[in-house]
Amino acid sequence: MRSFKLALTGLLLAPAVYAQQPIPPIQSPPAAAQPPANAQPPAAQPPAANNPARLDQLLNRWEQEMKNIQTLTADLNRTMLDKTYQGTDVFTGTAKYMKPNLAMLELQKKSNAQVFEKYICSGTFLYEWVPGNKVIRAHELPPPKAGQVGDDNFLSFLFGMKAEEAKRRYDLKLVKEDQWYVYIEVLPRFPADKVDFQKARLVLNQSNFLPRQVWFEQPNGNEITWDIPKIQSGTQIKREDFAPPATLPQGWNIIRVPRADAAAPAGQPPRIVRPQQ
Repeated sequence: MRSFKLALTGLLLAPAVYAQQPIPPIQSPPAAAQPPANAQPPAAQPPAANNPARLDQLLNRWEQEMKNIQTLTADLNRTMLDKTYQGTDVFTGTAKYMKPNLAMLELQKKSNAQVFEKYICSGTFLYEWVPGNKVIRAHELPPPKAGQVGDDNFLSFLFGMKAEEAKRRYDLKLVKEDQWYVYIEVLPRFPADKVDFQKARLVLNQSNFLPRQVWFEQPNGNEITWDIPKIQSGTQIKREDFAPPATLPQGWNIIRVPRADAAAPAGQPPRIVRPQQ
């Protein structure tokens, strides 16, 4: 579950931190030239060009831009590089978010569409599809702490942290900026974050400060890259897209997973439940 939360919370759920704050009307971003086809974020780290004052300006603008988000849709590509076995898995899919706490992520393996991942957050439960076991796990979501997103990890700072908190939590360095993208190196400061990753790079679109690419290296050396060729805020989304499963395929069950802070007594297995909001 933590690996999923690392992705979904950061890319989709974290805007909920601003749900109780006044949100200004969404305005269309000014017209801007699109980067040419060969202007993709590079695979290698760009040369260091740290500028703390400029980084502060960019982080403050990023914080303001994130407050405007009410809905979000994205096309995603996730590449996982296993350094131990020298294998690469590529998944493609889509994601959606609706204020204050509705989200959906669906991915299919590029080489085999029968292998898929699917998650729906209904606000109170996170539904996780496990095709190999024909099970949908219903994770009860704890209420977020004041001023924080529902899960506390690296990618949550993409949308949910204030600029000052991001600088306290992570060692951030502006390594490159061009007319299309902003490149920021991210290193963890605290042990809890070092469990998730040992270094990372965030690439933001200059036009709207939404993420274009997120790369991070896990403690075991494996690398994960989230490439986001298309991401839009203010899109029309139906609430039904975030509804829990009403009917199940034959042989499938839903299993309720207790909250980590309200675990079931020792020896008590998860129980099968009906879908619910």
